[in-house]
Amino acid sequence: MTAIELRVDAGDVSLAGTLHLPPTRHADAPPPPTLLMVGGSGPTTRDNDVYFPPIRKRLLARGIAVASFDKRGVGGSTGDWFGGGPDELTQDALAEVAALRDRPELDARRIGLSGHSQGGWVVLEAAAADPAIAWVITNSGPGVAPAVQERYAVETGMRRLGDDDATIAEALARFDEVVVRIRAGAPLEAFADLAGDPALQRHTLVPTDADVLRLMRPWIDHDPRPALERIRVPFLAVFGTADRVVPVGASLAVMRAARDGRPGGMDTLLIEGGDHRCQIGEPPMPPQTYHVGLADWILAVAR
Repeated sequence: MTAIELRVDAGDVSLAGTLHLPPTRHADAPPPPTLLMVGGSGPTTRDNDVYFPPIRKRLLARGIAVASFDKRGVGGSTGDWFGGGPDELTQDALAEVAALRDRPELDARRIGLSGHSQGGWVVLEAAAADPAIAWVITNSGPGVAPAVQERYAVETGMRRLGDDDATIAEALARFDEVVVRIRAGAPLEAFADLAGDPALQRHTLVPTDADVLRLMRPWIDHDPRPALERIRVPFLAVFGTADRVVPVGASLAVMRAARDGRPGGMDTLLIEGGDHRCQIGEPPMPPQTYHVGLADWILAVAR
Protein backbone atom coordinates (compact mmCIF):
# COMPACT_ATOMS: atom_id res chain seq x y z
CA MET A 1 0.00 0.00 0.00
CA THR A 2 1.17 3.51 -0.83
CA ALA A 3 0.68 6.65 1.29
CA ILE A 4 1.02 10.04 -0.41
CA GLU A 5 1.25 13.21 1.67
CA LEU A 6 -1.03 16.00 0.45
CA ARG A 7 -1.18 19.76 0.89
CA VAL A 8 -4.31 21.62 -0.20
CA ASP A 9 -5.01 25.36 -0.14
CA ALA A 10 -8.58 26.22 0.90
CA GLY A 11 -9.04 29.97 1.00
CA ASP A 12 -6.78 31.35 3.72
CA VAL A 13 -5.86 27.96 5.20
CA SER A 14 -3.54 25.18 4.10
CA LEU A 15 -4.74 21.64 4.81
CA ALA A 16 -2.45 18.65 5.35
CA GLY A 17 -3.60 15.13 4.61
CA THR A 18 -2.73 11.70 3.28
CA LEU A 19 -3.95 9.70 0.31
CA HIS A 20 -3.70 5.93 0.82
CA LEU A 21 -3.71 3.77 -2.29
CA PRO A 22 -4.70 0.10 -2.25
CA PRO A 23 -2.17 -2.63 -3.14
CA THR A 24 -0.81 -2.37 -6.66
CA ARG A 25 -2.74 -4.34 -9.24
CA HIS A 26 -1.90 -5.21 -12.84
CA ALA A 27 -0.72 -2.33 -15.01
CA ASP A 28 -3.91 -1.94 -17.06
CA ALA A 29 -6.25 -1.97 -14.04
CA PRO A 30 -8.50 1.12 -13.81
CA PRO A 31 -7.86 3.67 -11.05
CA PRO A 32 -9.58 2.75 -7.77
CA PRO A 33 -12.67 4.43 -6.36
CA THR A 34 -11.74 6.90 -3.64
CA LEU A 35 -13.34 7.75 -0.31
CA LEU A 36 -12.57 11.08 1.37
CA MET A 37 -13.19 10.62 5.10
CA VAL A 38 -14.16 13.74 7.09
CA GLY A 39 -13.74 13.68 10.86
CA GLY A 40 -16.06 14.66 13.67
CA SER A 41 -16.19 17.59 16.06
CA GLY A 42 -13.26 19.03 17.96
CA PRO A 43 -9.59 19.20 16.94
CA THR A 44 -9.65 16.06 14.80
CA THR A 45 -6.63 14.85 12.87
CA ARG A 46 -6.65 12.90 9.63
CA ASP A 47 -7.02 9.74 11.75
CA ASN A 48 -10.01 11.17 13.68
CA ASP A 49 -8.32 10.10 16.93
CA VAL A 50 -7.89 6.33 16.46
CA TYR A 51 -11.15 5.77 14.61
CA PHE A 52 -10.23 5.97 10.93
CA PRO A 53 -7.13 3.71 10.61
CA PRO A 54 -8.86 0.32 11.09
CA ILE A 55 -11.69 1.34 8.77
CA ARG A 56 -9.19 2.60 6.23
CA LYS A 57 -7.23 -0.66 6.40
CA ARG A 58 -10.32 -2.69 5.55
CA LEU A 59 -11.32 -0.39 2.68
CA LEU A 60 -7.83 -0.52 1.19
CA ALA A 61 -7.95 -4.31 1.30
CA ARG A 62 -11.12 -4.15 -0.81
CA GLY A 63 -9.43 -1.97 -3.45
CA ILE A 64 -10.77 1.43 -2.32
CA ALA A 65 -8.39 4.38 -2.03
CA VAL A 66 -8.85 6.50 1.11
CA ALA A 67 -7.92 10.11 1.84
CA SER A 68 -8.31 12.23 4.97
CA PHE A 69 -7.02 15.53 6.27
CA ASP A 70 -6.18 17.26 9.53
CA LYS A 71 -8.94 19.74 10.35
CA ARG A 72 -7.98 23.39 9.93
CA GLY A 73 -5.81 24.45 12.88
CA VAL A 74 -4.95 20.85 13.78
CA GLY A 75 -1.86 18.73 13.07
CA GLY A 76 -0.22 19.90 9.87
CA SER A 77 -3.09 22.19 8.82
CA THR A 78 -3.02 25.94 9.34
CA GLY A 79 -5.88 28.07 10.63
CA ASP A 80 -8.10 27.87 13.69
CA TRP A 81 -10.45 24.96 14.35
CA PHE A 82 -12.65 27.15 16.55
CA GLY A 83 -13.40 29.11 13.39
CA GLY A 84 -14.61 26.00 11.57
CA GLY A 85 -18.32 26.59 11.14
CA PRO A 86 -20.46 24.74 8.57
CA ASP A 87 -19.47 27.05 5.72
CA GLU A 88 -15.75 26.87 6.44
CA LEU A 89 -15.60 23.10 6.84
CA THR A 90 -17.70 22.60 3.72
CA GLN A 91 -15.31 24.74 1.70
CA ASP A 92 -12.39 22.74 3.11
CA ALA A 93 -14.01 19.47 2.00
CA LEU A 94 -14.71 20.86 -1.47
CA ALA A 95 -11.09 21.96 -1.83
CA GLU A 96 -9.92 18.51 -0.77
CA VAL A 97 -12.16 16.84 -3.36
CA ALA A 98 -10.91 19.19 -6.06
CA ALA A 99 -7.31 18.32 -5.21
CA LEU A 100 -8.04 14.59 -5.32
CA ARG A 101 -9.58 14.96 -8.77
CA ASP A 102 -6.23 16.25 -10.03
CA ARG A 103 -4.35 13.17 -8.83
CA PRO A 104 -3.26 10.97 -11.76
CA GLU A 105 -3.59 7.84 -9.62
CA LEU A 106 -7.34 8.38 -9.15
CA ASP A 107 -10.53 8.36 -11.21
CA ALA A 108 -11.98 11.86 -10.84
CA ARG A 109 -15.46 10.49 -11.57
CA ARG A 110 -15.36 8.03 -8.67
CA ILE A 111 -14.62 10.12 -5.59
CA GLY A 112 -17.14 10.05 -2.76
CA LEU A 113 -17.41 11.41 0.77
CA SER A 114 -17.93 9.95 4.21
CA GLY A 115 -18.37 12.12 7.29
CA HIS A 116 -18.41 10.94 10.89
CA SER A 117 -20.68 12.73 13.40
CA GLN A 118 -20.20 16.49 12.78
CA GLY A 119 -18.52 15.48 9.54
CA GLY A 120 -21.86 14.08 8.43
CA TRP A 121 -23.31 17.58 8.32
CA VAL A 122 -20.23 18.73 6.39
CA VAL A 123 -20.31 16.05 3.68
CA LEU A 124 -24.02 16.59 3.05
CA GLU A 125 -23.36 20.28 2.38
CA ALA A 126 -20.39 19.46 0.16
CA ALA A 127 -22.31 16.88 -1.89
CA ALA A 128 -25.19 19.31 -2.30
CA ALA A 129 -22.80 22.01 -3.51
CA ASP A 130 -20.77 19.84 -5.90
CA PRO A 131 -22.92 17.52 -8.07
CA ALA A 132 -19.79 15.78 -9.42
CA ILE A 133 -19.15 14.15 -6.04
CA ALA A 134 -20.02 10.52 -6.79
CA TRP A 135 -21.67 9.45 -3.52
CA VAL A 136 -22.06 10.55 0.09
CA ILE A 137 -22.08 8.63 3.40
CA THR A 138 -22.99 9.91 6.84
CA ASN A 139 -21.45 7.81 9.61
CA SER A 140 -23.42 8.58 12.79
CA GLY A 141 -24.20 11.93 11.17
CA PRO A 142 -27.31 13.59 12.61
CA GLY A 143 -30.35 14.34 10.49
CA VAL A 144 -31.28 17.07 12.97
CA ALA A 145 -29.71 20.38 14.02
CA PRO A 146 -26.99 20.46 16.70
CA ALA A 147 -29.39 22.06 19.19
CA VAL A 148 -31.63 19.00 18.91
CA GLN A 149 -28.77 16.49 18.81
CA GLU A 150 -26.95 17.95 21.83
CA ARG A 151 -30.15 18.08 23.88
CA TYR A 152 -30.60 14.39 23.17
CA ALA A 153 -26.98 13.72 24.20
CA VAL A 154 -27.49 15.50 27.52
CA GLU A 155 -30.63 13.53 28.33
CA THR A 156 -29.31 10.11 27.31
CA GLY A 157 -25.99 10.71 29.03
CA MET A 158 -27.68 11.65 32.29
CA ARG A 159 -30.03 8.67 32.13
CA ARG A 160 -27.09 6.36 31.57
CA LEU A 161 -25.51 7.72 34.78
CA GLY A 162 -28.72 7.15 36.72
CA ASP A 163 -29.89 10.74 37.22
CA ASP A 164 -33.55 11.07 38.16
CA ASP A 165 -36.22 12.71 36.00
CA ALA A 166 -36.29 15.95 38.01
CA THR A 167 -32.51 16.42 37.79
CA ILE A 168 -32.57 15.70 34.05
CA ALA A 169 -35.43 18.15 33.50
CA GLU A 170 -33.51 20.89 35.32
CA ALA A 171 -30.39 20.27 33.24
CA LEU A 172 -32.38 20.30 30.00
CA ALA A 173 -33.99 23.60 30.99
CA ARG A 174 -30.50 25.06 31.49
CA PHE A 175 -29.40 23.65 28.14
CA ASP A 176 -32.43 25.24 26.47
CA GLU A 177 -31.45 28.56 28.02
CA VAL A 178 -27.94 28.25 26.58
CA VAL A 179 -29.48 27.78 23.13
CA VAL A 180 -31.83 30.75 23.58
CA ARG A 181 -28.94 33.02 24.51
CA ILE A 182 -26.78 31.83 21.61
CA ARG A 183 -29.64 32.50 19.19
CA ALA A 184 -30.07 35.97 20.69
CA GLY A 185 -26.39 36.76 20.09
CA ALA A 186 -25.68 37.17 23.81
CA PRO A 187 -22.08 38.04 24.78
CA LEU A 188 -19.88 35.61 26.68
CA GLU A 189 -20.55 37.16 30.08
CA ALA A 190 -24.26 36.38 29.67
CA PHE A 191 -23.43 32.67 29.99
CA ALA A 192 -21.55 32.93 33.29
CA ASP A 193 -24.39 31.36 35.30
CA LEU A 194 -24.66 28.40 32.90
CA ALA A 195 -21.15 27.72 31.62
CA GLY A 196 -20.04 26.11 34.86
CA ASP A 197 -22.98 23.74 35.10
CA PRO A 198 -21.42 20.31 35.84
CA ALA A 199 -24.21 18.30 34.17
CA LEU A 200 -23.92 20.26 30.94
CA GLN A 201 -20.14 20.23 30.97
CA ARG A 202 -20.22 16.46 31.34
CA HIS A 203 -22.46 15.83 28.35
CA THR A 204 -22.25 18.73 25.89
CA LEU A 205 -20.29 21.78 24.80
CA VAL A 206 -20.97 24.94 26.81
CA PRO A 207 -19.65 28.47 26.16
CA THR A 208 -16.89 28.59 28.78
CA ASP A 209 -14.75 31.02 26.77
CA ALA A 210 -14.90 33.23 23.69
CA ASP A 211 -13.49 30.57 21.35
CA VAL A 212 -16.10 27.98 22.33
CA LEU A 213 -18.91 30.50 21.92
CA ARG A 214 -17.51 31.51 18.52
CA LEU A 215 -17.57 27.86 17.48
CA MET A 216 -21.10 27.22 18.74
CA ARG A 217 -22.82 30.22 17.14
CA PRO A 218 -22.82 29.11 13.46
CA TRP A 219 -23.52 25.48 14.31
CA ILE A 220 -26.35 25.59 16.84
CA ASP A 221 -29.25 25.70 14.35
CA HIS A 222 -27.57 24.20 11.31
CA ASP A 223 -30.30 22.30 9.44
CA PRO A 224 -29.13 19.38 7.26
CA ARG A 225 -32.47 18.85 5.53
CA PRO A 226 -32.03 21.37 2.67
CA ALA A 227 -28.75 19.70 1.70
CA LEU A 228 -30.35 16.26 1.93
CA GLU A 229 -33.03 17.42 -0.50
CA ARG A 230 -30.52 18.84 -3.01
CA ILE A 231 -28.25 15.79 -3.27
CA ARG A 232 -28.62 13.88 -6.53
CA VAL A 233 -26.19 11.01 -5.92
CA PRO A 234 -26.37 7.76 -3.91
CA PHE A 235 -26.61 8.36 -0.16
CA LEU A 236 -25.88 5.93 2.67
CA ALA A 237 -26.77 6.62 6.31
CA VAL A 238 -24.81 4.49 8.79
CA PHE A 239 -25.83 4.33 12.46
CA GLY A 240 -25.24 2.25 15.53
CA THR A 241 -28.61 1.42 17.08
CA ALA A 242 -27.30 2.16 20.59
CA ASP A 243 -25.91 5.61 19.74
CA ARG A 244 -26.31 7.83 22.84
CA VAL A 245 -25.03 10.97 21.11
CA VAL A 246 -27.27 11.18 18.04
CA PRO A 247 -31.05 10.53 17.99
CA VAL A 248 -31.03 7.73 15.43
CA GLY A 249 -34.80 7.38 15.01
CA ALA A 250 -35.38 11.12 14.57
CA SER A 251 -32.43 11.41 12.20
CA LEU A 252 -33.61 8.56 10.01
CA ALA A 253 -37.12 10.02 9.88
CA VAL A 254 -35.79 13.34 8.59
CA MET A 255 -33.43 11.71 6.14
CA ARG A 256 -36.05 9.38 4.69
CA ALA A 257 -38.55 12.20 4.27
CA ALA A 258 -35.94 14.46 2.66
CA ARG A 259 -34.72 11.75 0.29
CA ASP A 260 -38.12 10.34 -0.69
CA GLY A 261 -38.35 10.32 -4.48
CA ARG A 262 -35.03 12.12 -4.93
CA PRO A 263 -32.39 11.02 -7.47
CA GLY A 264 -29.80 8.82 -5.82
CA GLY A 265 -32.23 7.62 -3.16
CA MET A 266 -31.12 6.54 0.29
CA ASP A 267 -29.73 3.34 1.77
CA THR A 268 -29.12 2.52 5.43
CA LEU A 269 -26.60 0.40 7.30
CA LEU A 270 -27.64 -0.16 10.91
CA ILE A 271 -25.19 -1.78 13.31
CA GLU A 272 -27.16 -3.57 16.02
CA GLY A 273 -25.94 -2.47 19.45
CA GLY A 274 -23.39 -0.11 17.90
CA ASP A 275 -22.38 3.06 19.72
CA HIS A 276 -21.68 6.51 18.26
CA ARG A 277 -18.74 5.01 16.38
CA CYS A 278 -20.77 1.94 15.34
CA GLN A 279 -18.63 -0.11 17.70
CA ILE A 280 -19.60 -3.11 19.79
CA GLY A 281 -17.84 -5.41 22.25
CA GLU A 282 -14.88 -4.87 24.57
CA PRO A 283 -12.67 -3.30 23.53
CA PRO A 284 -15.24 -1.58 21.30
CA MET A 285 -14.64 -2.10 17.58
CA PRO A 286 -16.78 -1.84 14.45
CA PRO A 287 -18.02 -5.36 13.69
CA GLN A 288 -17.52 -7.30 10.49
CA THR A 289 -20.99 -6.28 9.31
CA TYR A 290 -19.87 -2.64 9.39
CA HIS A 291 -16.70 -3.17 7.34
CA VAL A 292 -18.34 -5.48 4.80
CA GLY A 293 -21.48 -3.38 4.45
CA LEU A 294 -19.52 -0.15 3.97
CA ALA A 295 -17.13 -1.55 1.36
CA ASP A 296 -19.85 -3.47 -0.49
CA TRP A 297 -21.96 -0.34 -0.81
CA ILE A 298 -19.08 1.82 -2.04
CA LEU A 299 -18.01 -0.73 -4.64
CA ALA A 300 -21.59 -1.13 -5.84
CA VAL A 301 -22.24 2.59 -6.37
CA ALA A 302 -18.71 3.16 -7.74
CA ARG A 303 -19.41 0.83 -10.65
